[in-house]
Amino acid sequence: MSDRLHIIISGDAGKARTFLLSRRKLQLTFLASIAIFTILSIASFQTVRLFSAKSNLDRQVVQLTSQLQESNSNRERFAVQISDLKQLNSGQAAAFLDEKTTLLNAAVNELEERSNMIEQIMCNIGVDVQKVEGKTSNSGGPYIAPRETLGKDLLYRSDRYLDTFSYLPLGRPVPGPVTSRFGHRTDPVNGKKGFHEGVDMRGRHGQDIKATADGVVTKARFNGSYGRYIEIDHGNGYVTKFAHMKKILVKRGGKVKRGQAIGKVGSSGRSTGPHLHYEICFFDKPVNPKKFMRVDKLVQPPVIPQLIAKKVKKLRNNLVAQKKMSTTAVLEK
Repeated sequence: MSDRLHIIISGDAGKARTFLLSRRKLQLTFLASIAIFTILSIASFQTVRLFSAKSNLDRQVVQLTSQLQESNSNRERFAVQISDLKQLNSGQAAAFLDEKTTLLNAAVNELEERSNMIEQIMCNIGVDVQKVEGKTSNSGGPYIAPRETLGKDLLYRSDRYLDTFSYLPLGRPVPGPVTSRFGHRTDPVNGKKGFHEGVDMRGRHGQDIKATADGVVTKARFNGSYGRYIEIDHGNGYVTKFAHMKKILVKRGGKVKRGQAIGKVGSSGRSTGPHLHYEICFFDKPVNPKKFMRVDKLVQPPVIPQLIAKKVKKLRNNLVAQKKMSTTAVLEK
């Protein structure tokens, strides 16, 4: 088979042209044309894709630029708000400090008055107290402002007094009237003259008997003519004794607190009716409970620190609420 192709082209005038082509060259030319077309198509597709990607990047750049400008604007606005809040916080801190100083001064004055009252009560019942202050006559010297630790010193002093108070038998174990006083008396059973080492207080049958100080129960049993009997050692030389009870509510070796019910009023032992026989001994020597019973309101644990804490907490909460309201107002601007 011939590898040549003859292509004859004739015109209207009868002229003809003859082209001689090689089959192999024609095939190669066709294949080359297809390859070129494919390459051009791929290049065109990639060009379109890159152009689309470039357009997307341009849009993203525009968006990021807009966001950056907005962020700069917000940053300036936030800087102004922070400055306003700092000024507001500074003013509130100053107000809080002034109010705190006022509260502390009031608390110190109250603490001083309470300490003086405690000293007076302790002196009245015979407890030796070394007072810090004396008379102002025949004295002088430069004025020195109170120490910053004055409040702490007063608090320590008051705590020390109150700790002493907690172990002093103060107040009444039952609220009833005294039917037989301390000292020489006529015995209610045999009518003979005798000495009464405590006081008798009338009470309702089954009424609570309360401890008059903190301490440890050393006796809790039936004790002959004393009937049902309790003895409490307060660890400072003072011992309290309770007799003629209907029921004992504590056990030997147990710790008791002031105001705790330790028994019930009764008429056990040598008794003419429901009452409580109450004794106070100081280093085994009976003392008259009268001056101890005059302190009707038993001293409670220190309340000044709690009052200060409550007032400061309330003030702090008010300042926080005001700060939140001010912050909201600034942000709304």
